[in-house]
Amino acid sequence: MRRSMFAAIGTDSERPPPRYGRRVCSICCALLMGFFLLASTSTTVRAQERGTVTGTIVEAGSMAPLASVQVSIPGTGLGTLTQPSGRFIILNVPVGSHTLRAERVGYATETQEIVVAAGGTVAVDFQLTETALGLDEIVVTGTAGAARRREVGNSISQINLSDVQEPVVDVDNLLQGRVAGAVVQGTGGAVGSGGRIRLRGNVSATLSNQPLVFVDGIRVRSDGYPKSVPPTGYAGRGSNTTASPLNDINPADIERMEVIKGAAATTLYGTEASAGVIQIFTKKGRQGRAQWTAQIDQAAMHLQEFGPKFGLRGEEIVVPPGELQPFYDDYRHMFMDPYIQTGYRGNYTLSVRGGLEDLNYFLSGQFESITGVHKSEGSQKYGLRANLTFTPVNGLQIQTNNSYTRTNLDHVPNGGNAQGIHLNAQRRDQNYFGNADPAVVSELFDYDIRQYIDRFVTGLTATWAPSQSWSHRLTFGYDLAQQESRQVRPWGFSRQPEGILSNQRWRENTLTFDYVGSWSVQLGSEVRSSLSFGGQGITRDQTIVDGQANEFPGPGDPTLSSGAQTLAFEERIRVVTGGFFAQNIFDLKNRYFLTVGLRVDGNSAFGSNLGLQAYPKLSASYVISDEPFWSPDLGVLKLRAAWGQAGRAPGAFDAVRTWSPVGFGGQPAFLPNNVGNPDLGPERTSEVEFGFDGSFFDNRWDLDFTYYNQTTTDALMNVRQIPSEGFGGQQLENVGKIQNRGVELSTNFRIVDRQQWGWNLGGSYYTNESEVLDLGGAPSFSSGVRGWVIEGEAVPVMRGNCITNPDEIADPIVESNCIYGPNQPTFGWQLMTDVRMPGGLVLAARGEYSGGNWMYSNFEGEAYSRGIRWPTCFNVLPARDSGDTSSLTARERGHCLASNADRDYAIMPADFFKVRELSLSAAVPERWMPGASSATVTLSGRNIYRWTKKDLFGFTDPEASGDWNRESSGNIGNVMILGATPPPSVWTFSIRVNF
Repeated sequence: MRRSMFAAIGTDSERPPPRYGRRVCSICCALLMGFFLLASTSTTVRAQERGTVTGTIVEAGSMAPLASVQVSIPGTGLGTLTQPSGRFIILNVPVGSHTLRAERVGYATETQEIVVAAGGTVAVDFQLTETALGLDEIVVTGTAGAARRREVGNSISQINLSDVQEPVVDVDNLLQGRVAGAVVQGTGGAVGSGGRIRLRGNVSATLSNQPLVFVDGIRVRSDGYPKSVPPTGYAGRGSNTTASPLNDINPADIERMEVIKGAAATTLYGTEASAGVIQIFTKKGRQGRAQWTAQIDQAAMHLQEFGPKFGLRGEEIVVPPGELQPFYDDYRHMFMDPYIQTGYRGNYTLSVRGGLEDLNYFLSGQFESITGVHKSEGSQKYGLRANLTFTPVNGLQIQTNNSYTRTNLDHVPNGGNAQGIHLNAQRRDQNYFGNADPAVVSELFDYDIRQYIDRFVTGLTATWAPSQSWSHRLTFGYDLAQQESRQVRPWGFSRQPEGILSNQRWRENTLTFDYVGSWSVQLGSEVRSSLSFGGQGITRDQTIVDGQANEFPGPGDPTLSSGAQTLAFEERIRVVTGGFFAQNIFDLKNRYFLTVGLRVDGNSAFGSNLGLQAYPKLSASYVISDEPFWSPDLGVLKLRAAWGQAGRAPGAFDAVRTWSPVGFGGQPAFLPNNVGNPDLGPERTSEVEFGFDGSFFDNRWDLDFTYYNQTTTDALMNVRQIPSEGFGGQQLENVGKIQNRGVELSTNFRIVDRQQWGWNLGGSYYTNESEVLDLGGAPSFSSGVRGWVIEGEAVPVMRGNCITNPDEIADPIVESNCIYGPNQPTFGWQLMTDVRMPGGLVLAARGEYSGGNWMYSNFEGEAYSRGIRWPTCFNVLPARDSGDTSSLTARERGHCLASNADRDYAIMPADFFKVRELSLSAAVPERWMPGASSATVTLSGRNIYRWTKKDLFGFTDPEASGDWNRESSGNIGNVMILGATPPPSVWTFSIRVNF
């Protein structure tokens, strides 16, 4: 619903970021300092009454040290984690006999019996055997509580940060190329740009396809922050970038991530989970002395060439004589050289973890400063985290997870913006100045675009287990996200001499309540039942206040009250989701598992005639390798199958009849807007998946396979209304049907596994075939620039006019409404390898291919239709300038002759391959770092190589998509297009010290 217009707003003044952020930051800093002091003094003075346990843990076979192994003494609450050197120490251990346990994800758990004497030290070493399948490892995502991996009938992808070699910049980058079936594409090289995440393609044609995100069991915002754009006028004014809430999380604080990709696994998340779920688990404290970690990253960022390399016949481009003079020497950065630079990133983190017998803590702080690849562009980020675990009595554990992040972003006007740098620079003397002089175009840097983002997330989880059979978990969570977006085109600005100021205050609160009870009971000697039940409530409140002022009286720092014309807009949204669920796991002989579950939901966005919605699930798991007939020499194999349903709720006002307030004749009035639909309900996605997880050849070869087939019924489609009823336009109705199906394959080979040498080689492959099965009688409709929702085609598909005789020496023969192909990738693969060498050296590399899809290049299409002297057409310009075009192909005439040109010809294949990461890590000798338990230095490169098809003309990086919609961000929009500076290559030097 369009925002309401009110009278001119009152006096305002330009001021620093909101005081709220300062107050929260001050409080968090004070708490963090207090906790650091607690950490520094946590070692007790009872050493003479108790003893110490110390030792080293290595990997069996290679004898390489293992970090992040949890070493504990069950029944005492004592435990710690190993350092990167594999060492551990547990202080204040009670005198007597104990069991010492060592466990780490991916390795078999080992125990040893020890005897501790008063004031004595016991030395214990472990060798852990790798068990890649990890059937007894606990997973959380997709289950009502927690379950062993052997019990789960659907696929779950897990990323453990301890296994990641290179320094991680943000969560988007962490996900790229690591999860089969997850497509995470960058949207540009501007600071703060967020990525687009799709799990098994688009399940909706009209709603967000971002997966849900939970952090430590707390529902947090997953869609991108609102785009910074004035409330009136062209939606492309501004930076055309969108920040991602995921990147408010410091990757150094993350322990692991779990990703489930479809409705078969997301049933218990209910009405909003059909696009998948990402669970992020941050680090927790461990009992023992304080373990400090400091990390410093220093990075240089530069843009690779992203101009076209080949002409329209696939030949090398030859620049016509004098074409670049007098201002340019090359075109490979699309004439952006005077306005770009080498960017720099400095990141500094400090964390500590440890604890007493009943209170454990993890505390961290982060500061990040970035100078962007565009001149006058940069950002600063401050982050704090405090995770505490308190055990007041046996059986009761209380955890609190708190984080605060402040991000300040300085943008430049870019993208398809007539008042921006990119468009005017790349059109040279055919720009809006009629002048290619960089001194003239640089006046656009006076356009001041800033964003201030505050993020505060807090949660409290109480777990009570009165017995081994009973447990209860209660979680309260609160996610507060605030953004101030301010754009100033000052008085005297070259493209808007009178000046324009816009300021938007956006705020969203998400409140989470979640209860899960679990009861396990033995049914006979070989059957066990595990029943889980509970309820969940999510309330999301959003407030947007926009102000705009036009035509300032003179120079100076403007305010919203400075303009001759002032406007104000306000929007308030509340969405409430509530539901309850039950699930039971039947366990026969610890190798046959059957899971049945049901979620029942209500949502405030449902139509008034719609009641509660039920989502069932059914899954099975069979550990065939535990059968007596199975030879251990064959390895470990689990077969699995799952079926389930999940939903996607409509927008807050989609079911409501709405009216747009307007003024008429100086009097208040309104016009019909949305007709409303009392029967409007959620989209419902049903999915079946089956596959297997295996580990063979003495755990040297891991193989996971999944086939999935999901169908979204009651899909919301835009249905045209009868104009005579007074409501024009379209209304969402549950009439459509969408299908996605494909396969996912992941594998890893431990080719060499010796004490000094090791070599792993792995990869993954996925496919996604999307199709609109039924529009329910609704006509085909556009879902964005050149993207369409058409029965029988992908969601969305790129459609437009096309040349049917491209290589003939002739005028183009044009066919209307050609189907070019899907906009989303239809297949992709990833390769990764790491080599461990003597001296603690580790060389790692990771590459990603994405393909089968098509994108529209906005700048390219505009250049064709306007006759711009564009690099793609450089080989054609001599013939065009001479007037003799008889030797040109139909494609050349269609692209480069304005009389034949059509924007649709800029729809091009978007296949690409990138070297995502290349890193070299080395352990620093202890003698070089006195006082430190271990240290590691890493040199890494990101996005250092790119390949694209020859017929991707113009911009040669499909991840330069930017953000082109006013109401939906680049993270939400269902159509990817080209029209931004691509993500830069980044070289990082990092040092990490543990002490």
